[in-house]
Amino acid sequence: MIKALLSFASLHVLGSMAVVCSPVAAQESAAGQEIEHLQNIEIAEARRVLTAVRREQATLRRGEATYFHLYSGAPASYDQNKVAPIDAFVELDLGRIWQIKRISDKREVFPVYELTVTPNGLGQTMWKLTVQMGWADPEGRVERITMFFGPPPPF
Repeated sequence: MIKALLSFASLHVLGSMAVVCSPVAAQESAAGQEIEHLQNIEIAEARRVLTAVRREQATLRRGEATYFHLYSGAPASYDQNKVAPIDAFVELDLGRIWQIKRISDKREVFPVYELTVTPNGLGQTMWKLTVQMGWADPEGRVERITMFFGPPPPF
């Protein structure tokens, strides 16, 4: 029983702060949103970021105007470089989020997060999204999204 629990949770030490990453708790708490791991972030904050990103994506899919900076890239030899950033973002499947982590300090005015999206599962090419949010806003305002498509790191 204990061994099974340990396989579902891992402890990360970041400076003097310990963060527990629990895929089961994250998935259950995310109310149906598939998030495998949380790092340095509460579930409510992770949901707010993911909801804001999905809202911007839906706005662009409807062909409506939205105002945030959007960048996309990949290694030079990848065909993904031939796709415009807006097309890559609109087509991105945000259903398989492997990890959401807060990169910036909690006191940061414009907090920065990293979302790791694994549309084809672990061990396959993946998207890393760096999302910078705006001022503290109940709905969450996206200021910038930088997307990088590439190979997975060795696990």
